[in-house]
Amino acid sequence: MLDVHVPEHPISGVRDFLLHLVTITVGLLIALGLEAGVEALHHRHQRDEAQSLIRREIRNNLDLLHAGAPGTIAERTQMSTVLHTLEALERSQPGVLHDSDFVFHESPIQDAAWRTASSTGALAYMEYADVERFSNAYKEQALLQQMEEQALDDYLELLPILAHDSGSRGVISPEIAKEAIPYARRIVAHLNGMLAVGAGTIGTYEEALKP
Repeated sequence: MLDVHVPEHPISGVRDFLLHLVTITVGLLIALGLEAGVEALHHRHQRDEAQSLIRREIRNNLDLLHAGAPGTIAERTQMSTVLHTLEALERSQPGVLHDSDFVFHESPIQDAAWRTASSTGALAYMEYADVERFSNAYKEQALLQQMEEQALDDYLELLPILAHDSGSRGVISPEIAKEAIPYARRIVAHLNGMLAVGAGTIGTYEEALKP
């Protein structure tokens, strides 16, 4: 807050008035300039800190996706085998399912730095091109997480159906196999989608991390 004080001595003429006016004006301009400079430095610090945290978060998520891709491929292969076994059991053909056939891993992808930068307004101080690249990366990431949640939901629907026939998920009746098949198909579809979207997410991550 800026304070302007009345003159200590009475103004004796036009020259004295103009001198006093110029003094006040210069003082105000200096104060406003200093305030704007401090604010600009604060905004620059906010921008640099937010960019650093977002880049670190994206880099960590990129490493997680690279590390988790082989596991997702293995899960798709495993669930495809489960689906084929269920289709055989539906036709009363031989087939056995085991507990080890049902494994699903979630990737702990983070977005805290992006959400914090959005809520604090730090994005407003970044270059438009940088914000656009970051935004694209997190949009792809959100789509990947959505597919992952859908796959998990189908797993949670599938397992009780199979457990209904036998506690060990060994011999499954044709009726139970028929009921379980749509869920297994959806899981395979979601895992295929996760691999496709994951590849796109990796691409947007790499683009976002460019200098």
